Amino acid sequence: MDRYVVVLLGAMLLVVSVEQTMGHLRHDPLGCHNGTQITVDECCAIPALADKSIVEKCKSEHPFRPPKKNTKEHGPHPGACIAECILKGMSAFKGKQIDAAGFKKAIQPAVKANPNFAKLLEDAVKTCEQRVNVDTEFSVSPDKASCNPVGKLFINCVYGTLFEQCPTGVWQQKDECTLLKDKIKKGCPYFAMRKHNHRHMRPT
Repeated sequence: MDRYVVVLLGAMLLVVSVEQTMGHLRHDPLGCHNGTQITVDECCAIPALADKSIVEKCKSEHPFRPPKKNTKEHGPHPGACIAECILKGMSAFKGKQIDAAGFKKAIQPAVKANPNFAKLLEDAVKTCEQRVNVDTEFSVSPDKASCNPVGKLFINCVYGTLFEQCPTGVWQQKDECTLLKDKIKKGCPYFAMRKHNHRHMRPT
């Protein structure tokens, strides 16, 4: 296949992923928000990769603001801003792209504390960095949000990949968990699966 076609197809998939990850699942054909009764956190104990102080700082700087009553307008979801903030705090953002070397250096404490995830993390970071850094110009949010969605795409990709390949020792053998894994394989973003009865968890 012609290289240009490959790049174009990759860019088109990235645009779709941006829309999903940013929360703009207009018709939700993949059923990402169909009210599952269990969350990804209850299925696989994936370790936190960012320092807690960085995460809390970024959440406080980019708080979630629910839509006003009696209005159909929804403000921009802070997930992309939080993700970008966290990655910058980890020295894992260089310009508009993910700095895989910086990210791997920042997650070393998590890797050492969770050796069963070490190889999975190495492979996930490599795969996801290549996937989201294809061409950052294609990842501009359709609603022109001020924050770069590449960070959230990357974090969703890493956690989604770890979830799909969750080590047996920390995986819960439940039908509901298998259903979530199938959804992520079909393209649903990992953090869309952190919810109970349509109530979304915070994006980190």
